[in-house]
Amino acid sequence: MSTEHNKNEERIYAEALSKPPEQRQVYIKQACGDDKELLDRVRALLKAREEAGSFLEVPAIDSNVTLDSSPSIEGPGTKIGHYELLELIGEGGMGLVYLAQQKEPVKRHVALKIIKPGMDSKQVIARFEAEKQALALLDHPNIAHVFDAGTTETGRPYFVMEYVRGTSINKYCDERKLNIEQRLRLFEQVCEGIHHAHQKGIIHRDIKPSNILISIHGDKAVPKIIDFGIAKAITQPLTDKTFVTFQGQLLGTPEYMSPEQVDLATQDIDTRSDIYALGVVLYELLAGVLPFERESLTHLGFAEVQRTIRELEPASPSIRLTSLGEKAKTIAASRGTQVVPLARRLHRELEWIPLKAMRKDRCRRYRSATEMADDIRNYLTGLPLIAGPETAIYRVKKFVHKHAGSVTTVALVAAAIILGLIISTAMYFRAESMRIQAELAKEKETIARTQAERAKNAEQEQRTLAEQTAEKYRRALYCNRIALADAYYRAGDINGTRHLLDLCPEDLRRWEWNRLDFVTPQSIMTMRGHTDLVHDVNLGATELICEIALSPDGKRIASAGRDRTIRLWDSSTGANLMTLRGHEQDVLSVSFSPDGKRIVSAGEDQTIRIWDTNNGKELMSIHGHEGSVGAVYTPNGRYIVSGSE
Repeated sequence: MSTEHNKNEERIYAEALSKPPEQRQVYIKQACGDDKELLDRVRALLKAREEAGSFLEVPAIDSNVTLDSSPSIEGPGTKIGHYELLELIGEGGMGLVYLAQQKEPVKRHVALKIIKPGMDSKQVIARFEAEKQALALLDHPNIAHVFDAGTTETGRPYFVMEYVRGTSINKYCDERKLNIEQRLRLFEQVCEGIHHAHQKGIIHRDIKPSNILISIHGDKAVPKIIDFGIAKAITQPLTDKTFVTFQGQLLGTPEYMSPEQVDLATQDIDTRSDIYALGVVLYELLAGVLPFERESLTHLGFAEVQRTIRELEPASPSIRLTSLGEKAKTIAASRGTQVVPLARRLHRELEWIPLKAMRKDRCRRYRSATEMADDIRNYLTGLPLIAGPETAIYRVKKFVHKHAGSVTTVALVAAAIILGLIISTAMYFRAESMRIQAELAKEKETIARTQAERAKNAEQEQRTLAEQTAEKYRRALYCNRIALADAYYRAGDINGTRHLLDLCPEDLRRWEWNRLDFVTPQSIMTMRGHTDLVHDVNLGATELICEIALSPDGKRIASAGRDRTIRLWDSSTGANLMTLRGHEQDVLSVSFSPDGKRIVSAGEDQTIRIWDTNNGKELMSIHGHEGSVGAVYTPNGRYIVSGSE
């Protein structure tokens, strides 16, 4: 029978006991549904309880008997101290978690965790007490707070903690399709919370997505770590009650357990076990799957589960993702991307972080949860990572450790062969070395002198050649500029001609430069401000549409630029009076109204815009053209003529 089936059976049984006897049969029929086997088992448990008679009504609670000897079972509708139980919201290995209403001194919803009926009192109560004490030591925004603790009238321990309204971190991220950066920011807070617990001397030992709930505070998502039920204190005892981990009893969730934690013969569990679990959680957050399939671990025997976790290296997240087929598409979609970009994103640096946290040798993991958080911040800010890929040296060490006997034999044989070769040739090389050293010393002296002379000559030649080459290119550039300036002059581009002439070095200017300088008129003024090209200077009437326009009174000039702006200039001083912005693409034309109070502009964004020349405000935008458009006022100012390509 599966663990899930057993949990359902225990939950329905506990709920049935909390109801009046006449309502129990109706309740269990509804709760079990079509599962006849489950219904029969729950009925058998209820019948066995009824047949036990007064044995279950013993009022006193002895520390050496089980708690199902309590005179009553707490459940929804009952009260424990100041708390009224509303509904069962969770179930762990040791206790039941209820949503409860606190009546006084403040009214609020809380989570009340109470030990399960029927659990072994000595061991489980000790662990339950340890969880209460562990949470009481912790005070961090990412860890559920403990408000109260006590014992019911029937002797069942309970404690009251913050009620976290939220879902597991994986479900929250997938439902909202959070991208990789958003997931890393949430996980960074989880690392800080675990680091706080470690500083207080507490190891969680059961870190998994279902124990990390995301609650919303205002508009911010806040991770909350819960369920320290199997926490272990590393610097102090959490309770005066004794509990031990029995041989063969696996505490925690195998998919997230470290190699040292799954080894029942090892009691030396430290904070690095939690680092391993954080690595598995991050692996799943990034790739959408666990390093080892949950289904495969479920069907393996205990020894095989141990071997898998302790010896098998997990595939990198990127490789794991690309091997999932159609499922990978769903995973990528829940991260707001596609399979190939996601796999490319995971490859190399990003997947180094979970792989470092999950290293089999705990000495090679992150030293602390905050160091892992630092590496996440390093990745997000583009800084070098503490983590790195598994090196070839490390893989060789792993191979040698696994095949120590064979490697030792091969090494001894190889050493014997090498030693024989060394002894047989040592004398020969010794004699030869003395002769060769004398010849080499003489040759080195000669070579050094020759090289010094050559280097000096080569340096002088290179300097001369560099100077000659630079002068050659400078003169060639001058000739090219003169030729281009002549072409600009013939094409009527006076500004381009003047610009090229000004760039020519003065010591190279000859008759050709003087000729172009003589025939090219100087500009009256230069107006600068546009960050891109301005074409088609036209202050006359030879073209209707132009990119520079003169106002009717001749006092202002409007220019349209490829930088998506219209600039208004003072024609007498060249001062920039104002800059008009609104077009989303290049401005192709500009025109004053006959009275000079408005400007019409048009551009590649297929819009015509009308502006007030006094304050620069956009008065109107006209849409309709399907291509680049130009526009101009008619002489009477009543109409605007436009045309498009």
